[in-house]
Amino acid sequence: MFLKNKLLFFLLTLNFYISNCKAEQLASKNPKIEYKNFDIQKGFEVYSASSMEFDDLGWLWVSGSNLQLAKGKIYERTGIIQRYDGNRFYTVEIPNFPETPNLISLVKRLDGQFYVIFHFFNKNLLFLINPKTLVFKEIKLPFSKEYQNIFLFPYKDYFLTYAREKTEIQLFRLDNNLKFTLYPFKPITSKEEKDIPDFQHFIGFENHYMVSDTRMGTYVYNKDGSLLEKVSLSNLGLKNKEKDFLLNIDFWFKIDDLVYIYFLGIKDCFEYNPQNKKWSKTKNIKEQFPSKYDRQQFLSDTKGNLLQQNIFKDNITITINLKDNPNKTIIDTSLNSFSMIASRDYSKELFMVNKGGFYHYTFKNTVVSTFLENNSIRGMLQLNSDEVLVTTNQSGWYIVNLKTKTEKKYIATLKGEPYQLPYSNNIYEDRDYYWANNHKGIIWINKKTKKAESHIFYPIVTSVEDGDYIYSGTFYYNLMKFDKQRKKNSILTSTSNYDVQNILKINNTIYLACVEGLLAYENNQKTLYNPKKEIGNSLFICIVQHPKHGILLGNQLGELFRFNPVSKVFTLLYKDDLKASIATILFDNDDIWLNTYNGIISFNPKTKATTRYTMDDGLSFYEANRYSALKTNEGSFLVGTIKGLNYFDPKKISKKIINADFKLTSTTYFNKNTKTEVKEISPEKLTALKTITLPPESKNLQLQFSLFGLYNSNKIKYRYRLNKELWVDLFTDTEIRLSNLSAGKHILEIEAIDSANKIIGKPIMLSIFAGEFFYKSDWFYFLFFLGIVVIIFGFYLEERKKNILKEHFSNKIISTQEEERSRVAKELHDSIGQRLLVLQKTVLKNKSKEETELKMINDVINEVRNISHNLHPFQFKKLGLAKSLENMMDAFQKTSDVFYSYEIADNIDVYISKEKGLFIFRMLQECIANVEKHAKATACNLTITNEAKIIRFVLKDNGSGFIVNNAMNSNESLGLKSLQERAQFINAILNIQSNPKTGTVITIKIAK
Repeated sequence: MFLKNKLLFFLLTLNFYISNCKAEQLASKNPKIEYKNFDIQKGFEVYSASSMEFDDLGWLWVSGSNLQLAKGKIYERTGIIQRYDGNRFYTVEIPNFPETPNLISLVKRLDGQFYVIFHFFNKNLLFLINPKTLVFKEIKLPFSKEYQNIFLFPYKDYFLTYAREKTEIQLFRLDNNLKFTLYPFKPITSKEEKDIPDFQHFIGFENHYMVSDTRMGTYVYNKDGSLLEKVSLSNLGLKNKEKDFLLNIDFWFKIDDLVYIYFLGIKDCFEYNPQNKKWSKTKNIKEQFPSKYDRQQFLSDTKGNLLQQNIFKDNITITINLKDNPNKTIIDTSLNSFSMIASRDYSKELFMVNKGGFYHYTFKNTVVSTFLENNSIRGMLQLNSDEVLVTTNQSGWYIVNLKTKTEKKYIATLKGEPYQLPYSNNIYEDRDYYWANNHKGIIWINKKTKKAESHIFYPIVTSVEDGDYIYSGTFYYNLMKFDKQRKKNSILTSTSNYDVQNILKINNTIYLACVEGLLAYENNQKTLYNPKKEIGNSLFICIVQHPKHGILLGNQLGELFRFNPVSKVFTLLYKDDLKASIATILFDNDDIWLNTYNGIISFNPKTKATTRYTMDDGLSFYEANRYSALKTNEGSFLVGTIKGLNYFDPKKISKKIINADFKLTSTTYFNKNTKTEVKEISPEKLTALKTITLPPESKNLQLQFSLFGLYNSNKIKYRYRLNKELWVDLFTDTEIRLSNLSAGKHILEIEAIDSANKIIGKPIMLSIFAGEFFYKSDWFYFLFFLGIVVIIFGFYLEERKKNILKEHFSNKIISTQEEERSRVAKELHDSIGQRLLVLQKTVLKNKSKEETELKMINDVINEVRNISHNLHPFQFKKLGLAKSLENMMDAFQKTSDVFYSYEIADNIDVYISKEKGLFIFRMLQECIANVEKHAKATACNLTITNEAKIIRFVLKDNGSGFIVNNAMNSNESLGLKSLQERAQFINAILNIQSNPKTGTVITIKIAK
């Protein structure tokens, strides 16, 4: 027995998966239908559904039983309730019972709460649940009996309650205050204990109601529960049935105030008039909804729309007949049995449950037809009232029939072989040929033979036809003229400096829309016109001629300009808030239709009114393609996108307004008190939630959210951001996982946006406080670092005292060194220099003939002078820094192979004191000496500039250079260290840059 149960369970599960896979593959071939399905792997756990109800918050509730066995018995499954938010399912936690219910049913009250019937093996229990709080409340039935079966039927503002105990059944009135009133009349039911009533249909009217029980037939009762009549064959005017034939309702629906009923085993449909309680066989229902299927089921919604479930050869199709629209929506489900259906409006949505599968359909705007879906559309040509020739980027050419809504591939031949025509931005026709431009030149196809020929010359971007000629704009090349009779190209003018995007010919003038502006070619002359001051910023990509407004141009920034060819003046007519590029332009009476990279915009130049149509309004895709727009002879529009061709009447298309509430559906985070992860799904608590506190043990947060309303969920995108930072795109995902949030307060914003980037509903705002362990808190770090600071401060004071002494000592050395230089230089000049001069004069006086001796004396004198001058420039105070530097550079130039040059700004001595100037002189003197000794340079330049707040000295050579860090750290580089000390002494900034390949640059900056 155990193995038998296991095998049955396996077969049920296998059947569930096979059915679901088929439905997913063939769910809908209609591009106007968006579809998604759920199974047990995606979170939908109801296998056999008993009820589907929408609550007032927008959730869809599904109840029934799942595949989990009760007590291990294959025929007893476990009851379950799930809620659907449009994206995922949430299982409702039911009360704890001694035994597990095998089925759960829901019935909605007028106040939005649900009655819940828990079905057990030998009894039923009645509860009330509030969808806002998800709290159950048990309802005690009157008297002390434990009823085996409970049936609830909504009637007016109360419920009729059938309660059965063994063979006895009683009728109660259940009011919203949970008060029961026993009716004295007992319903007609089977007297056999084993025959549980099987109420399949309840139809309520103003003063009576109708109940169908598969075991007893169909009865009509007064509103007080008294029997009016049993529906009989004679009521229906039927005579060809057995007298004991039970009339059980198969299905029923309402149209206006009349009820239409089908009975099991009877093909005819009967109309019931609740005013006079009369039956009649309908005369028009079969004509309006012909029955060509094996079996049908009709349902109606509150809008008057009618839905048919049709079985034909074990296959279910769904047909939706809209009340005020002749178009029908047909869905091929590939299921083989009727489904449980739910919908708030059949024209917009449909939900189905069938054998463990959940199917969610949303319907696009039926005013817009889509052809060649997922193809990138280019040029179009209307052939006749019904047919249009359409080119695509990758799939070749097609003939689209607007009347039959069909597409047919157009195949030409080239050199005798089938040839898929390349995409063309523009198509024309004459009596014998189709003409088009492509990426190689001009192509033409014979209409009769479909033989293709081409003139390969240069890739054409755009073209326009005028009689026997085709004028083409090319990419940075020439404006071309093609003679269709001679099959020959000629160059009109060069456009090598222009990024040509589109072309327009008016009389003898050719206009080229370019990125650089509007290029006009007339009388063999070309002129560029630009609406903006900055040349090259026009970014024009389309151009048309409007019968009233003249030449119109659209650009990549979403701007629409009007150009006056007489005054040569541009006027800005429209500027898109989203800056969506204007790909093409169409006209309808006073409205200008802009087909952009983000929807189609209807713009009225007079009233300035605009309407943007997007995928939410039925378009196949939001991004229009350039060169891909056509107004048919009948006034309808064909607009090509990168994913399909849209066909619609501009007078009939309407903007879909999405009225939806954006709400949290669950939050999951760690609870510090319970030490567990807590998931909150109560709508009431989530609505009131404004702040979330995360403990330091786990600063992770999971949020789920959804839009509640009638909308196409696949076209809605979501995004979030923390603390006003950049938005993070979630696309269609409705879940956020935040991990390891930094300690402190965070502001979380979540938005839902449509395909035009407009916000839907009210954004979700949450304050998140992420806790931190004390050893990671600011106070801990404050106290810790305070102790460290006290210790370091003591070391700092001691070290600073040492540095001050060291700096004072260093400065004293520099000062003493300068004084000593001055003293030695003075001694050399005044003492030794004077004695050498006396010796020179004595030798000259004695007229010594030893010229060699005289030369040696002169060399010694010059050397002493140089040493004296280098030690201390005696004329520095008189000449100043600038002149002294010039003299120094000249002196080096006279005695060196290095080419020295300088550029010194005027009046620098005004801003630098003599003392600081002397130090700068010494520093540059040391640097030039290094050039002479080490650089191996051929040129050296000194530049001094007088800037706003500083005087800048730059000494640059082209020598061999050196590695600065190595030189600074070397014990032998006393000169570099001396430079640093001198710069520090006068508060100057010293910077040394050196490269072995480019030489050395030394910069000294000193404040004025």
